[in-house]
Parts: sequence; structure tokens; C-alpha cells
Amino acid sequence: MEILRVFNNNVVLAKDAAGEKIITGRGIGFKARPGQSVDSSKVVRIFVPAEGRDPDHIATMLTEIPLAHITLVTDAVTAAGLPESMTKNASLLVALADHIGFAIMRAANGQRADYPLLAEVSQLYSEEYAQAQAILSHINRALNDRRIAPLPRSESVAITLHLVNAGFSTGDLSFTYTMTGVLQQLLTIIESDFDITLEPETVNVGRFITHLRYLFVRIAKHEQLKDHSSAIGQAIRDSSPEAYRCAQRISAVIELRLGSGLTEDEISYLTLHIARIVQAAAVSPTASGVSRSMRDVDAKQAPAGGAPAVGCTGPVPESENSTHSTRKDSTMITRTATIGSSVGLHARPASLFTQAAAEYDYDIVISLDDEEADAASILEVMTLGAKHGDEVTLSCEDDSAAAALDELAAMLERDLDAE
Repeated sequence: MEILRVFNNNVVLAKDAAGEKIITGRGIGFKARPGQSVDSSKVVRIFVPAEGRDPDHIATMLTEIPLAHITLVTDAVTAAGLPESMTKNASLLVALADHIGFAIMRAANGQRADYPLLAEVSQLYSEEYAQAQAILSHINRALNDRRIAPLPRSESVAITLHLVNAGFSTGDLSFTYTMTGVLQQLLTIIESDFDITLEPETVNVGRFITHLRYLFVRIAKHEQLKDHSSAIGQAIRDSSPEAYRCAQRISAVIELRLGSGLTEDEISYLTLHIARIVQAAAVSPTASGVSRSMRDVDAKQAPAGGAPAVGCTGPVPESENSTHSTRKDSTMITRTATIGSSVGLHARPASLFTQAAAEYDYDIVISLDDEEADAASILEVMTLGAKHGDEVTLSCEDDSAAAALDELAAMLERDLDAE
């Protein structure tokens, strides 16, 4: 690797064939000059700046943080089992190390930071919250070994928010705080409109939360779905008028809170999610008035034979019913793929995938867990809520589709958002 800039004796900016990297190690910058090769024997950590982040700024921040804190956080993130994209995420590790450094000082002085978002964070970001708890446990064990005061359990809230923020690379942590408050507000709107109690750990609600998170990032990046009314979107709105009205209210709140209105296709997508949530709850807005827990009814199957979902005045479009069917034909050919796109199968990756699937003259189905979708329908595919690292299955009843499935599976394995 070639040195581009020396920040101090322990931090340099370098590059190789893959791009720019921030290198740390004791003495790695001592008497080093731009244009020289990095002394590999002194390399301790290699950090890869996230796309769109200024590597010089991140490296400068690294020089202001004790290497011991960087090592502590990096080891904790690795021990918690986070993917490599996170363990080498310079922005995340610098932000966490900076936060942990101040948290250690607060603990030493007997001070505590208040995190009023504990309930919201633990419910809305359950996966990241579990990871944060594992990170905090590792940090406290290391601090205990050094006879340093441990950090309070509430620090897992702040760690969670850093993980969420890094996962979407949206920049300022304030965006994640705003997103958290808006998510809770939108779930409350659905509960109020349909007199149901939502539990984020259920499948349909969890996927809705995932969709909203990606939607907020698309808004921040000005990458919403196209502003036009597709045929399938119109069918969704026509078949689920009450869910559509709720989606419009949610759209108004999003515009008020985030300063951006939603396109018709985005509202249709919200409508589909809301209709599924209400259908799973098996209650209508005019029911007895007694709220029902999502956990009690989340496993119920959708009505068969094209029957209207709860809150619908007409039959659900056949293409939407297909997402609830379970195919058990033993002769069906299948392929599995692990989602490689950092943003999951949403927005641009979903668009590229469905366009490719539509080019084949086959009825190809993509499934995640027990949910299925038409591989050629962007709305159906995005509704699956497939995240980075999720394993999906492609299937087709035509034996001649093997090559097509191979190509589509390989496509899903790539980071389509970066292409």
C-alpha cells in the first residue's frame, strides 16, 4: 500500500488497488512520507471509509482518540459477531470509540447519561439492540480486567443508535434520533386507526419497520420510487381503501417531520404493508373496540380464494395473493442466495433484480421465510423486507429455468446498490 498522508506517528492514509484505507499502528507514521510504502509489520488496524465519507476527516478524528479505545471497540464489535462491513467501518468505530471514551470518564466520575429512548430502541431495532448488548458486555469485561469502572446497561441504547446509523450510512446521528421518533409516531397512527396493538417482534410489523427505515434513507438520499401510479399500485389502493387512507395520513406526517412528500408508488407500498398488518391482526376499525395483540394472530393465514383482506372492499389482486401461498411441489427447481446489497432488497437493488427477472419468460418466485413474491414485481419483492445477509430462495416449476435462476441468484449475491 502507498502512503497518501501522514497524520501522526500512529495514523496514515494509504491506498491500494481497492481504494483508500486508514491504517493505524504504533510508529507506522514515524518518519514516513507520502509516496512511500506502508510498513506492513507495523499495521495493527485497517479501516475502510464508508462511501461518501471523507477519509481525511475520519483519520483526523482517529488521531484525537486513544488507540486503546479504538482497540477496545474494534475487539468488542468483532466479538459481538458483527459482519466485516461493520467491523471495518471506520465511521462506526471512530464514533463508538469517541462515545465510549466519554462514557468511561462519566462512569469514573460517578455520572450517568440519560437515554429516554430505551423502550423505542429495544423494540424498533431489536437486532441492533442485541448486538449492542453483546458489545457492551465485552467492553465491561475488558474494563473490569483493567480495574476500570464498568459502563451502565443504558449505554446499550447509544451503541444501538450508532449501529443503526452506520448500517445506513446516513451521516449525522441526529437523523437516527429523528427516525426513531417518527417510527414510533407512525406505528401509533396505525394502532389508533385500526384499534390494534402492534408488537415489533412479529413478522409483518418487523418488515414494516424495516421498510420504513429504508424509506427514510431513500428520502434522505432523494431516491424514492418513481412518482407515477403503476397498475399494481392502483390495484392495491382500490382493494384496501382504509389502509390507503391510513397510508396517506402517514405520508402527511412524514412530509411534516422529514420535509419530503411521498410518491404514489411509495404510498402504495405503505398501503400494502398496512393491509397485511391489519389482516394479520384479524380486526376491523369498527370491531368491538377491544384491542388485540399482534402476537396472538400474527401466524394466522391470509383469507383463501382471493377473499378481501380486513379493511378491503374488493378482492386482493391475484398477484398479491400469491405472496401468501406456500409452494410444496417437490419437482420445483430452486436456488438459494444471500442478499449482498448493503441496503437489502430495496429501492435500486430491487428495481435491478425485478427488471432482470421480468426479462425471462418464466414465472419465478422469490421467498423469504414463509413469504413469497413474484420476482418480476418490485412492490412484491420490496414487501418481503429482505435485508443484507438474509437468505432467500428462488423457485420455478419449469425445468428449463435453471440457468435463469442461477443468474438471478448470482445477481442477488452482489452489492447491487454499489453498481
